[in-house]
Amino acid sequence: MRLSTSIISRYVLSLKSKPLVILSGISGTGKTKIAQLFAEYMLQNETEEEKEKRLAFVSVRPDWTDNRGLLGYYNLLDQRYYTTKVLRLLIEAEKHPDKPYFIILDEMNLAKVEHYFSDFLSVMESRTAGNPKGERIELHGIRNHKVLAIESTETDPIPIPAEIHIPNNVYFTGTVNVDETTYMFSPKVLDRANVIEFNEVSFSPSDPILGNFRLKSDQQEVLNWFHEAETTFCSLDDFRKAAKEHPRFSETVNALKNLLEPFHLHFGYRVANEMARFILLAVKHVGAEHLNDAIDIQILQKVLPKFHGTQGKLEEPLKTLNAFCETSDFARSAKKLQRMLKDLSDQGYCSFIA
Repeated sequence: MRLSTSIISRYVLSLKSKPLVILSGISGTGKTKIAQLFAEYMLQNETEEEKEKRLAFVSVRPDWTDNRGLLGYYNLLDQRYYTTKVLRLLIEAEKHPDKPYFIILDEMNLAKVEHYFSDFLSVMESRTAGNPKGERIELHGIRNHKVLAIESTETDPIPIPAEIHIPNNVYFTGTVNVDETTYMFSPKVLDRANVIEFNEVSFSPSDPILGNFRLKSDQQEVLNWFHEAETTFCSLDDFRKAAKEHPRFSETVNALKNLLEPFHLHFGYRVANEMARFILLAVKHVGAEHLNDAIDIQILQKVLPKFHGTQGKLEEPLKTLNAFCETSDFARSAKKLQRMLKDLSDQGYCSFIA
C-alpha cells in the first residue's frame, strides 16, 4: 500500500484544523491505515503502555443506537460502571492536556452516526473563548456516592466521574465505506468534519505518488507543531485573519455563498471559519504559493460533501459550481463535480460519498 504525500498532508492539516476527519473512498485504499500510522508516528517516542492509553481503535457496530458503545454505562444491579477504551482514553486525556490522544472509528457509518456520536458533535461545537472546554456529557446521575469502574479492585479503585468533557487534545478519525449495509451521513455530521476521499491507487513501485501539496516540515517539526498550545475550536478570528492576509480566500467564500444561496445550498459561519483555519495552517506549513490549492482542497472537503440528492435538485447548482471551479482553477473540485454530474446523468441521483 502506498499513500500520496498530498493526501497525507491534507489529513494532517485537516486534523489540526478541526479534530474530526472522515476518510471515505473505495475499500482497500488505506483509509484506516493512514489514521493508525499517523497516531503511531505521533506516539513513536512513547512506551507501549503509554501508546495503549493514548490510542483507541474502535470497530463501530451496526446495533449502536446510543453512546454506550463509546462511553460505557452504569449498571444499577452491581452499582459499577462498565467502561470502554474510549472512556478510559478521555479520562486520561483530561489529566494530560499537553499530550495528543487519538480515537479511530472504523467503518463509522455501519450505525447511524447521529445516534451514537451526537453528544460528541454537540460538545465539540460548544467550545468558545469563554468556555474553552465546552459542555459536559453525563455518564451517570449518581451524586451521593462514588461510582467505581467494573475493573476496580480494593487496592486500585477507579472512580468514574458523573460527567466528562471531550478534551481539546483528543483527535477523532472516522473511516467510511458505502454499500447496502451502511448509512448516509446527515448534514449535521458533514458540516462538522473535513471529508477526505481516497481513490488514488498505484500498483507500480516506481510510480511516485507525490502531489504538489505537501508539508514542508521535517518529521521532528511535525511532532513539535501538531499539538502546539492553540485553541482547537475555530472562530470568527480565524476568518478575519485569513481574509485580511489572503483576500483570494474571502473573495472565493463570498462568491460560493452567492452562487449557492439561490438554491438554498449555501453554508454557514462554522464552515467558513473552519476553512479559514485550514488556509492559515496550509500557508504556514505548505507554503503561500499553494494558497489556491488550499482553497480548492477546502471546497472539496468542506463544501461538496453535503451535496447529495436527485437530478432535479442538484443538476443546476452543480453545473454552476463546476463552471466557477473551472474558471477559478480549482481543478480538484471541478474533477469531483464532473464525476457527480455524470452520476446525475446516468442514475438521476448523486452523492459526494459514493
